[in-house]
Amino acid sequence: MNKLTCFCSPRADGVSAEDLRRLFPEPSITGPLLSLLQESKVDGFNLRSIIVLKDDLPVLLLPLFETRFDLSTFAEGPLRGLLKVAGRLIPSVFRPRVLSVGSVAGEWSEIGIDPNIDERTLDAAYRMAFSAMQTLASELKSDIMGLYNFNDYGKLPGEVFNKFNRVQYRSCAMLPINFQSIDEYLGRLSRAARKDMRRKMRVAPQVRVIRSRAVSPYLDRIYKLYLDTVTRGSMALGAHTRLFFEKVCERVPDAEFMLYFVEDELVAFNLLIVQQEAMTDIFFCMDQGTGRKYNLYVLSWLENIRACLERKILLYYTGQGTEKTKAHLGATFIPSFILFKHRWPVFDRLLFWQTAVTNKVLSYLGFWPDVPTSNAAVQKGELEIHDQRC
Repeated sequence: MNKLTCFCSPRADGVSAEDLRRLFPEPSITGPLLSLLQESKVDGFNLRSIIVLKDDLPVLLLPLFETRFDLSTFAEGPLRGLLKVAGRLIPSVFRPRVLSVGSVAGEWSEIGIDPNIDERTLDAAYRMAFSAMQTLASELKSDIMGLYNFNDYGKLPGEVFNKFNRVQYRSCAMLPINFQSIDEYLGRLSRAARKDMRRKMRVAPQVRVIRSRAVSPYLDRIYKLYLDTVTRGSMALGAHTRLFFEKVCERVPDAEFMLYFVEDELVAFNLLIVQQEAMTDIFFCMDQGTGRKYNLYVLSWLENIRACLERKILLYYTGQGTEKTKAHLGATFIPSFILFKHRWPVFDRLLFWQTAVTNKVLSYLGFWPDVPTSNAAVQKGELEIHDQRC
């Protein structure tokens, strides 16, 4: 009989690079990103993993992060002050310690699974891993256990949906590249959107674009643009260190930067993972004033579409946030969600029975906007481009 064992690693991966590639097979980018995060760290987060082995071979990996989730960070005005006071009075509710499955880099979270594992062994491995997570949460005195930023492609075991509360999260936008040229793409947009795009494209000759994997001369500026964007954003959960940007092209084979210059000054950058299956947008960060003046959000969007056309890439994952803008530009959406449960059973039951109310409250606090469920508003030209990606 095959024997399963389990252990918790205080590091971000806890397995070899070869095992990571097997547990997160291509086109997944989770494996190399986990390995990079192990080295670069994320401010405000402790990264861990739970690994299940079958006959000493890793067959399942839960990437974990531990952090303190301060609700006041995501509110503004008088509400922020009220939440800060509430956080001091009831920290387990308004400033809870969180232990969660998931990744703080990439488009959505995944669990590492041996592609050759049979269903019965996988079920047993899942039970062992989540039992170990429960034990770890007790040891760490975590207020909340969760599964962060998953979607229906996450291959989660069915029982987690019975044991955890579910709330919606920011959807991941994607754009199928099922056209042959930029002109054909623009022709599919509404008349108002097409006119707006062509107007914004007029400044393109004043912007110089460089595609590169060797960005050492620009690292200081890249990291400043990143930190400034994080400061402006309402949904940043911690911040990557400078080392992440320094090492990403070395550790993630398909990573590359698109650098945007105005009058020889680097004013924006786009970090992409470019595979034949899809192009994935990881970060777009820009100088806010210059970026708006030169419509860099729109120019970067078109530049990425142009790269997909040149390389015959059929899918562009455009990331989370700015949903109305992306709908305006023709994107569709993959719904994402968060699963969680609180260590206080009474609080947990309240949230479970009031899921709709919970979603509305979290939306009101600014955790995620309403996502367009159709392109009706886009066809009417009612949506506005803001030229700022979170």
